[in-house]
Amino acid sequence: MRPERIFFGLLFGILAVLAVIIMWPFLTYIVLAGILAYTLFPVYRFFNRHTRRPEMASALSILLALLLMVLPSFFLVSELVQQVSGAYSNFQAENIQRVADYLSGLTGNRIDFQGVLSSGIEQIRRSIVGLAPDILGSIGELMVGLFIMFFVMYYGFRDGEGFIKRIRDLLPLEPALKESLFYEVRTITQAVLYGQVMTALIQGTLGAIGLLIFGISNWLFWGAIMIIMAFLPLLGTPLIWVPAAVSQILDGETARGVGLLIYGSTIVMNIDNVLRPRLMSGRTKVHPVLILLGVLGGLKIFGFIGMLVGPLILAVLVAFTKFYEQAYLHRKFTVGPAAD
Repeated sequence: MRPERIFFGLLFGILAVLAVIIMWPFLTYIVLAGILAYTLFPVYRFFNRHTRRPEMASALSILLALLLMVLPSFFLVSELVQQVSGAYSNFQAENIQRVADYLSGLTGNRIDFQGVLSSGIEQIRRSIVGLAPDILGSIGELMVGLFIMFFVMYYGFRDGEGFIKRIRDLLPLEPALKESLFYEVRTITQAVLYGQVMTALIQGTLGAIGLLIFGISNWLFWGAIMIIMAFLPLLGTPLIWVPAAVSQILDGETARGVGLLIYGSTIVMNIDNVLRPRLMSGRTKVHPVLILLGVLGGLKIFGFIGMLVGPLILAVLVAFTKFYEQAYLHRKFTVGPAAD
């Protein structure tokens, strides 16, 4: 290898590391901007098609994201943090014992569910309280972060396609290999964002609404837990709303408890069967284990935004592995659905 190539490679590596260090304090906002821009890109195309002005279409898309997603999210997060302590204190002593007795009755064994539940709830409480500074932060840091997020989103909408084309041109692969790789990454990203994460968000939200309707305190906190639980196959959200309904019945609120059981079994559980096939139609399926590990690992490493980033990283790794197997081990690849 020629000395100039070695020098260029070292210099490029040093500059790349320095660039990451510079962007690290605002990495959460940058990643969120990229995810929102990718998710709302069809909206940008709609605006651009009708206005014929990319700048205006970008501004309108950002305004829509601000009104429908960003502002409600920050309000819900601040409210969620306030509910954490209340949820933890209310779910003590007799409530935990009731749920423990209920779960022991289901399994037929006398297991120390009380200790397990107490430990789990305490860990969840610490995690959510720990997320608060990362999400809310100081007012000054929040304003700067939001400015960066919307700034990145603006150019992500306007120049996103050109940026992806530039990356594609720089890849040292054959044109057909590039198309196959980008197809794999695109379909699996859509599968995670639309088929898995979106379904879990909607299912957890419907569960939270049910808890609110039937008088469960700290419904927002338990709704957030149900969003995470929704990634679990088979068990999922019933781990929250079934014990809540049983607790209502044991408290003498039979109508509310039975109503919550009916609501949960007919709406919350079935929405998964209705939404997921439609959102996943024509897209690569991602194994639930990867999604669950991505959500929990992402939460631990990246904070709140890790719920989106974690599954994406693991899913894209699977896409790259599949691409490598088809393109280099078997030398057999196609572009489009046949690649699945």
